Amino acid sequence: MSKLLITAIVLAVVTYTVLLSSLAGTYLPSRGNLALDTFALVLALISFFTSFLSIKQTWYDVNTAYTDRELIISKLRRILAFFALGLNIINIILVFAFVLIVVI
Repeated sequence: MSKLLITAIVLAVVTYTVLLSSLAGTYLPSRGNLALDTFALVLALISFFTSFLSIKQTWYDVNTAYTDRELIISKLRRILAFFALGLNIINIILVFAFVLIVVI
């Protein structure tokens, strides 16, 4: 699997975990900690753009596939890239909740 796709999925899961645990109360005692708040928001942005880049890469891989095997593998990677994007859309909702509950 491509390194960009693996990075996109790992970043999406890590961002989801950080945001969800901060909203669940694990990090709420550190409310007002600018470093933690900035880290969570920057991690969400990096994760979102990494998933967009992985979708662009998998789209290119599908368009340049020569054999049926390459085509199938590229389409499976595209499905995984869209899974990472879907997880990042959930992360955006969690970022809005994070900003409204924890940061403000």
